[in-house]
Amino acid sequence: MKALNHTLRLGASTMLALILGSYLHTSSAHAEDVGSISRVMGGIQIDARDNAGDLSAVNGGIDIGRGANTGDIETVNGGIDISDEAVVDSASTVNGGIDVGNHVTVRGSLETVNGGIQINSGSTIQHSVETVNGRIRLSNTQVGEYVATVNGDLILRDESVVDGDLILGGRSSWFNRFFNWSSSKSDLIIDASSTVRGDIHLYEEYNLRIDDDTRVGEIIEHF
Repeated sequence: MKALNHTLRLGASTMLALILGSYLHTSSAHAEDVGSISRVMGGIQIDARDNAGDLSAVNGGIDIGRGANTGDIETVNGGIDISDEAVVDSASTVNGGIDVGNHVTVRGSLETVNGGIQINSGSTIQHSVETVNGRIRLSNTQVGEYVATVNGDLILRDESVVDGDLILGGRSSWFNRFFNWSSSKSDLIIDASSTVRGDIHLYEEYNLRIDDDTRVGEIIEHF
């Protein structure tokens, strides 16, 4: 589960960095602002076609307008909305989901701890898509590396392509496995138009709903 270790480090280290940074610099997101923006309380909104540096919040969501261009986006308690045609370096949140519009470019990764990730048509994620607790849904999306979730459904539709592996599961503790206590299984859904160029690594049982003739690598069970 090396792929998920980075996600699990989001919590304390990210929160501390955001809090310290927020006291050092707080700014509003007007068109003339092109530097980094940090806030402890309240969200951040970047207007359409604006440019900004890194964006960080502790208690608040972050909204990126259509066609905007930003650096890294981070929040602890809040969702992240990235509108159509925006370009961002990366986006991560601890408690909140990430919604990505159409024809968005993410030069790095998308990561959540508690929250789903939805990516819409024509968008490209150059690195990875990761969540611990939440559903990941890709529609006509290109992912340059891997997609990973510990506890949640994974859905690939409408000619989505993942160049790396799918990594799913691992939520069951040794205590639950020892006593054979079961929980409901999550779904892996891949339609016939989508492609996984890497392998599918399962760390627990999943309901596999993979259409006939779907192009995927080897399905490897680790449980």
